[in-house]
Amino acid sequence: MFNEFKADLILGLEDRPAAAILKAMSYRNPNPKNLDRLKSALDDDWLGLNSGSFDLKYSAPEFLLALSKAAGLDIEKSRRRIEAIQQYLSDEEQAFKPYIWVESHFERKSQPIFALAACEPHRHLPFPKGFWQLALEVQLHKAKALARQHMAETEGTLVMWGRIQAYWLFHESPQSAHSVSSR
Repeated sequence: MFNEFKADLILGLEDRPAAAILKAMSYRNPNPKNLDRLKSALDDDWLGLNSGSFDLKYSAPEFLLALSKAAGLDIEKSRRRIEAIQQYLSDEEQAFKPYIWVESHFERKSQPIFALAACEPHRHLPFPKGFWQLALEVQLHKAKALARQHMAETEGTLVMWGRIQAYWLFHESPQSAHSVSSR
């Protein structure tokens, strides 16, 4: 749905110089910053709604509405599309982000705290955006593939932490863990 909106905008603006598009959006004398904003909005997967960009004329949603009008799109339909993108981005921001915890049964002996802190990220394997929306079975399948890949890349050992004993997928909260085999 989001790609369709972007495609509609690009099609509606086709063969028009950027300065003409900005003038149709009520920018009297488009400047380089306005041109950059237009380009970055059209190049961005989320049409600039996740960038926090604004100028003295438009917030990000207002900019897209004005752009929709300049492209000849239905304003109410564009408003609904913008709201849908904003809702998706909000859901993505607020959702628990699944990750794999790499377990090594590490016991601290003499390692300095700062070194442990610096190496801590190596024990968390993240997933791409939107992963949380996948069905649990799909998450488990992808988690197993990532665990196998990680085991091969590290040869079963994490610097500072020792030999890898297990992989745990945390998918809904820190309390919802599934063991993930790397075999």
